[in-house]
Amino acid sequence: MWSGAAGGARSPARCRLGPLARQTLATACLAASACGWADGSAWLPEPRTGFVSVSWVHQTADEFYRAERRVPTPAGGEDLSQSTLWVNLDYGLTDSIALDLQAGWAESDFVVVSPGPAPRDGYSGMVDTHLGLTWRAIDEAVSDAPSVALRVGAIVAGNYDTGYINSLGDGGNGFEASMIVGKFLGNRVALSGEFGYRVRDNDIPQAAFANASALWLLNDRFTLGVDYRLENSESGLDIGDPDFSPQRFPELDEDHHSLGVRLYWNLGSLGLNLFHNQVFDGRNAARNGVTGASASYFFDTF
Repeated sequence: MWSGAAGGARSPARCRLGPLARQTLATACLAASACGWADGSAWLPEPRTGFVSVSWVHQTADEFYRAERRVPTPAGGEDLSQSTLWVNLDYGLTDSIALDLQAGWAESDFVVVSPGPAPRDGYSGMVDTHLGLTWRAIDEAVSDAPSVALRVGAIVAGNYDTGYINSLGDGGNGFEASMIVGKFLGNRVALSGEFGYRVRDNDIPQAAFANASALWLLNDRFTLGVDYRLENSESGLDIGDPDFSPQRFPELDEDHHSLGVRLYWNLGSLGLNLFHNQVFDGRNAARNGVTGASASYFFDTF
C-alpha cells in the first residue's frame, strides 16, 4: 500500500522472480505509511511479523487557497513550513488481521503576524496519533479477485495549540473507516486504492478521503511509486467569510488534491523510502510541497 514459455513450460527465471517481485511490491506498498501518510494497504504483514519505521517529513508553502482562489501566504508570500518526525508500527496478528500505529512530533515555522493568524513564529508538540485495525476480506493469492480489505481507525488529538495558520493540526479526536483494494498486474506492477470517511470533534467538518497508488518494480531492490491523494470536507467555513476568524481554522471547509512520487529501496530486513508530493488544487488549504525520507526495519516474533 502479482507466464509461460512455448509448450506450457514456465521460464525458470520468471518463476524465481514472481514470488520475490510480489513480496517486494507488497512490502513497498506497506511502507507507504512510513511516508507520513496514514494509508491503508490490502497487503498485510504475515502473521507475527511486522515493521517499525521512522520518517522525517518537511512540508512548505508560500501560497494557499483562500476559498478556491490561489494567493500568496500572509506577509507577502512568506514560507509556511512544518517538519515532522513520524514513527509507524504495523503488525500482522493473523492471515487476515493487522494492526497499525502512527505517532509523531512536529515543529512549525512562520513569520510573526500579530494581530493576525500567527502571533508566534512557531509551535511544536505531539501531532495526532492514528491507531487502526485492518481486516482483509479477499486475498488475491487464493482468489481471482483483487485483494480487498476494510480498515477502521481511531484518531487521538495531539497536544498542540489550534486556531493559528501555523498550528500543527486541527486538534480533533475521532475515527475513520475505509475500504482498500489492491491488485498485482504481472510480476512488476501493482495498483492500490483506498476510499474512506473521517469524523472528528472540535467542530471539524466530516471529510471523505481517497488514495491511489501505482507501483513498478524496477528490479529486486528498487520500486518506483506514483501516488494521488485527496481529502474533501463536507461542509465548513471559507477563509474570508464574515464569520471566519483565525480561532476557527479547524472549522474550515478544507479540500486538497496532491500528486507524489516515491522510491523504495529493499535491503532485506531494512527498507529505505524517498518521497515527494505536491498539492496542486484545493480549498482553504496550503499549497504544500512535501519531501521526506524513511527507514523501516522488518521483524518477526516467532
